[in-house]
Amino acid sequence: MRYDAIGKWGLIPLTKCITAMQMLAYGIAADCVDEYLKIGATTALECMKNFALGVIEVFGIEYLRKPTQADVDHLLQVAEARDFLDMLGGIDCMH
Repeated sequence: MRYDAIGKWGLIPLTKCITAMQMLAYGIAADCVDEYLKIGATTALECMKNFALGVIEVFGIEYLRKPTQADVDHLLQVAEARDFLDMLGGIDCMH
């Protein structure tokens, strides 16, 4: 945390994380959080960008990659065991 131009404490990191998560969870625009969390739209967008970059940095190598053939084979075996065929056909597994 740091002081702003008028000597007032700035936003705490928790508020910035909550902003990014609410924007993602509810699909709301950056200017919708300014009244609720007392954060400007520009700052909200910056929080979202930093949050996304952090997620990519932490989870990118393991989870945000193209699946290998072994991954696909394992998913198909699990799907067959649970009678959930064609699981890989749709993003939301509803097709």
